[in-house]
Amino acid sequence: MSAREELSHELQKHHHPASVRSMEALALRVGMSPSFVHGIIQGRLLPLEGELKALLKAMDVGERAQQRALLLHGEAMAELHTRARTSAKRPPATDWRVPVPPAGEPDPVLFSTVQEFVAGLEDVRIWAGEPSLRHLEERSARLHQQRQTAYGRVLRRSTISDMLNATSLPQMEKVRHFLQICGVRDIDAWVYTWRRVRTIERAALRRAA
Repeated sequence: MSAREELSHELQKHHHPASVRSMEALALRVGMSPSFVHGIIQGRLLPLEGELKALLKAMDVGERAQQRALLLHGEAMAELHTRARTSAKRPPATDWRVPVPPAGEPDPVLFSTVQEFVAGLEDVRIWAGEPSLRHLEERSARLHQQRQTAYGRVLRRSTISDMLNATSLPQMEKVRHFLQICGVRDIDAWVYTWRRVRTIERAALRRAA
């Protein structure tokens, strides 16, 4: 069992929602979307340390259990870093874009620029069978009705088009939802990469100022 799975197990021990409303109440207390909180508890998403601390506090988790959860979170983050270092040892592709693996979803961990990240989103769409923007919007609408979205509203085709042609990093919640409707399983790797590329982007802007 991975550290992220163990963390999910710990959170589930301390939260037993009786209804969607109770999940919404918890999300409201921590200032996050219900789908994001649900994704954390189910182990699909890995939060920042501050987000996890806020969630543990809202769930009234005891100090000892909090320490264990934070330890598992640190181990889960280390697993992501290890994966990134391992992937970085692979020979670079002839093109600057990482090709879509023949038997798996696109892997973002080698991306270091906005252009690479955005191109990777298009790779995801191709990997998903190259659905039309209208089809993706319809998938988003269905998930939104089921309250299972990583984004608080329907992802419109115009928004998806903007994301796939962006010159700056798209909003993280939009990226999460796009990956979700394309069937990506390892969304955490994309969130980790988004944060890394954003940090690089901000550092470049500061140097240029």
